[in-house]
Amino acid sequence: MRSYLVLLCSPLVVAVAAWTALAACIDAPPEPRTSPGRLVVGWDPLACRDPHRLVVELRDEAGAVLSASTPCSLGTLAIDVAHFGSYRARIYAWVLDPTARPTAPGERIIDLTIDQPIARWDVTVPP
Repeated sequence: MRSYLVLLCSPLVVAVAAWTALAACIDAPPEPRTSPGRLVVGWDPLACRDPHRLVVELRDEAGAVLSASTPCSLGTLAIDVAHFGSYRARIYAWVLDPTARPTAPGERIIDLTIDQPIARWDVTVPP
């Protein structure tokens, strides 16, 4: 009778031990966010004419600059911001050519306030 009890309980003991060991691997703490917020800039990708990149520059009150660019055909760009607050945003189209220019025609400058973890800014594509 004892051998039948061992035969029936051994798979149960092995299963409990295996699930306990695997559960420790599954429950991992999430990685902490390095930035308190993110600005998501969106536009209509069908409005992009010639292949070019869209550049977004953010300057905070202290003068620190954040910059990111992406192909215009993607239609979205995300920038992690260092802190909540007011930013001066500049968006313009940029093409890689031998006469790269610091300012582009059709650029837009706007004041933004980022006061939530994910802020959205919908823009029209600069020429």
